[in-house]
Amino acid sequence: MMRKGILFILFLAGLLVISSGNTFAQLPDTLQLEFDFEGTGNAVLNSPPLYSGDITQGDPLVVGGTWWVQLDDSNWPPTSDPDTRWNYIFNTYYIYDPGSFSWTATFDGNTMPSKPTWEIDHPSNGTMGGTLVIQMTLYDWNMNGELDLDERTSGLFSGTMMVMKYGTGLFAGYCGEGSYNGSLSNSDPANYADDYVEGHCLLNLVNCAIGTQTASWSYIKSIFE
Repeated sequence: MMRKGILFILFLAGLLVISSGNTFAQLPDTLQLEFDFEGTGNAVLNSPPLYSGDITQGDPLVVGGTWWVQLDDSNWPPTSDPDTRWNYIFNTYYIYDPGSFSWTATFDGNTMPSKPTWEIDHPSNGTMGGTLVIQMTLYDWNMNGELDLDERTSGLFSGTMMVMKYGTGLFAGYCGEGSYNGSLSNSDPANYADDYVEGHCLLNLVNCAIGTQTASWSYIKSIFE
């Protein structure tokens, strides 16, 4: 009887090892996600500024999901005075480059009270999020060094992203980094209409739960150096 009991325990232990191995086999150490997105937002009339929308095409793991980006406006003028608020944003963040005839604003942990944050939410695959750096560029089309109203109707944006290890579902345990770029348009900047944004994003993820593997651990350390 004791021998049968020992054999049964060993059989269960073997099943546990096999099932655990299959589980980790389905969860790659590294994962690259590439996708397109679109949405709307308003930095002047929304507090805190929030941009959000849909992931439209790309990797099946995220297509069909939604995204949002939020900025820390705790030291900005109130939304009740949009002219003052816009002037503050433009004068504080946008820097003119006469070489490219453009203004570029950088929103990050150095220029704001805290870094902008982001999240992706897929209805069946889970969520992931972190912090990001945003650069927005407006062009001086008539090259006069002044931002005219029509020059506020379009622009470009780009930046880098950090993926923090607090995701859920299939993304639980992943961390990493990424980059994105795209364009924005505004149909009525005089009345501070919402911006329409569309762009492309690439995320390079690593399973941070597998820190003992040399490749994963080296990648994780490179992110935070």
